[in-house]
Amino acid sequence: MAKKSSENGFVNLVKSKGFQATSLVVVSALMASGITYIGIKGGNSSETNLVTMKGNSINVSDFYQEIKTTSTGQQSMLTLILTRVFEEQYGSKVSNTKVDEAYNKAASNYGTSFSAALTSAGLTADTYKQQIRTTMLIEYAVKEAAKKELTTANYKEAFKTYVPDTKVQIIKLSDQDTANTVQASAAAAGADFASIAKDKTEETDKKYEYTVNSSSTDLPSDVLSTALSQDAGTVSSVISVLDSSTYKYSYYVVKTVSREEKKSDWKSYKSQLKTLLMNKYTTDSSYQNKVIAAALDKANVKIKDTAFSTVLAQYTNTSSSSSSSSSSSSSTTESSSTTTTTDSSSTTSSSN
Repeated sequence: MAKKSSENGFVNLVKSKGFQATSLVVVSALMASGITYIGIKGGNSSETNLVTMKGNSINVSDFYQEIKTTSTGQQSMLTLILTRVFEEQYGSKVSNTKVDEAYNKAASNYGTSFSAALTSAGLTADTYKQQIRTTMLIEYAVKEAAKKELTTANYKEAFKTYVPDTKVQIIKLSDQDTANTVQASAAAAGADFASIAKDKTEETDKKYEYTVNSSSTDLPSDVLSTALSQDAGTVSSVISVLDSSTYKYSYYVVKTVSREEKKSDWKSYKSQLKTLLMNKYTTDSSYQNKVIAAALDKANVKIKDTAFSTVLAQYTNTSSSSSSSSSSSSSTTESSSTTTTTDSSSTTSSSN
């Protein structure tokens, strides 16, 4: 990959929704100094000079007043709040070793262009590591909350639309015109799809055969949906999939080969349904916001400066529904580290 392409990909990655929620920009360090003015961090007073010059100076208060209403200042405040709240509540659950592993993996992927990519994204090594750590803390909290959704009722509901193991053959290509030509050949009467897939696919290691079900995560969602919804023997049209980190398209042609007959008892698929439910909740941005809102509520976060009155709006808007959902939770749920007290009027049973 060319250096410029790598940098653009990294910038796109850190601007994605997942990273925006906890984005740590370089100015956060400066913002922390300004926030001493409202007492979040002790040490300097509002009159402490940050810059001096002939006949003038810039103190903490000056800087704070200048930056607090900017988008950078707003994002920095959000970052500081989320970082401190989740460090306090879940800090022991994410080790520095895990953070370093994730950082080193990213560095390895980008090779010699990593430093330039960090700079392009407005990050330093330290702020990127903090970004990774905060993201991991929130992911942990969301995962723990999702475990509480593993109720019998939710298992049964997921089972209604669950599709069991399905054998599929897939051709992946990087050019749309080529994909259209290959699809026409593969869908023709008497065509040997497997042979064409083996020859034409651009997937790593030329892999073209898969066994998937509703809980699978190794294929793009649109490709999986097509594979599970079409009848055995059907060849799909070309499916375009945009990579959200590189902003490049890949093109897929899918043949559904065969499908296992679905059993009548949901418990036969309990493991798969658990994976499906966990994926459902941990990737749902609305659910993530509810978990964050609950953490903010537990921390009793209060905004004292009206300049930041809307910085938590995306979470406070979900806090009431989150509280309602929590209070009406109707079953003891699967969790390795917590026990949920349930509404005594509930009749929904739990299932681990």
